[in-house]
Amino acid sequence: MTENPNRDNVVSYYDEHVKNKLNDYIVVNPRIEFGWQTIKQFAPLNPKRILEVGCGMGSISARMHKRWPEAVITGMDISTLSIQIAQKLFADDKLNFKESILTPDTFDEQFDLVIFMDVYEHIAVNDRPDVHAALAKILRNKGRVILTVPTPHNLIWSLVNKPETMQPVDEHISFDVIGKLAADTGTEVIFYEKKNVWNVGDYAHIVTEKNDDFEAEFFKNKPVTALQRSNRIFNKAKYKLGSIFRKYYVRKKLG
Repeated sequence: MTENPNRDNVVSYYDEHVKNKLNDYIVVNPRIEFGWQTIKQFAPLNPKRILEVGCGMGSISARMHKRWPEAVITGMDISTLSIQIAQKLFADDKLNFKESILTPDTFDEQFDLVIFMDVYEHIAVNDRPDVHAALAKILRNKGRVILTVPTPHNLIWSLVNKPETMQPVDEHISFDVIGKLAADTGTEVIFYEKKNVWNVGDYAHIVTEKNDDFEAEFFKNKPVTALQRSNRIFNKAKYKLGSIFRKYYVRKKLG
């Protein structure tokens, strides 16, 4: 929707809306709670290094710090004021905050988990290639990217009925966009689900995973139980018997 936003205007917008983020932390926001449940469900078992892109004032990064106290967590945001508040509220030796945008040059280390909590839709189309290249570089094998985004129908409705809620960049995150993200980052989509936060199907949660071991795992012989072998033998006999009747039916009908 917005191809060339002015960065100063974007920073100014988010600096001005820090009070809203603080309120989301103080007063329970269902949108954030839904996202947190998905993070807990789909995060790798014991992530060692986590990145939250667009962390705001750091509340989700802080929750992840409590859940995985041994992990090194970095929250990053374009808003100067948000990062200042996050540092005062939550920063310690395992949780740090960085004022920046995500590009291939931002990090040299790799991460097990990268979070975009209602952030990816605010990345302009022209900026996506850099973000995708960065993710391809920093995502460790078996690492996951978790995104929460408003659905296109949500944004279409909001633009007409609540235009004051629209942000400087609010892109529609369609299946094509998600597919492009996965292709560019060398990941595959392992989860997509619409959520009913305030209205039916107003948000979507997406999880992609990098799996460099796919071929080795796919073609490796898996152990088979006695019950599985019995079921295979039974099904093979059933299919063969059924094929006799289907062949007869085809010949009778077609001559």
